[in-house]
Amino acid sequence: MVQPIAVVDNLAKTPLAERVNQLQKVAPDTDQRQAAQVVDQHNVQKQRQAVPTEKTDEAIIHRDRDQKQQQKEQKQEKPKEQENPGGLDVTA
Repeated sequence: MVQPIAVVDNLAKTPLAERVNQLQKVAPDTDQRQAAQVVDQHNVQKQRQAVPTEKTDEAIIHRDRDQKQQQKEQKQEKPKEQENPGGLDVTA
């Protein structure tokens, strides 16, 4: 038969045992929430940090240089065409 002290002791420990079981069931959810909070904090920090700009300016400068060179070449070719407006060769 069960001793009266053991029954009282078991009844006193039952709420604690239920609480431990409940905490063990909730633990994975708590870990997930904490991990999500850490990720959110990292994202906020990344958004607050300044991001260095890409080197797109150099590409634009090079493209401008190419356009300027083409314009210079076209200007140099135009006087040659104007010397012989009729297209006849008069060097003979």
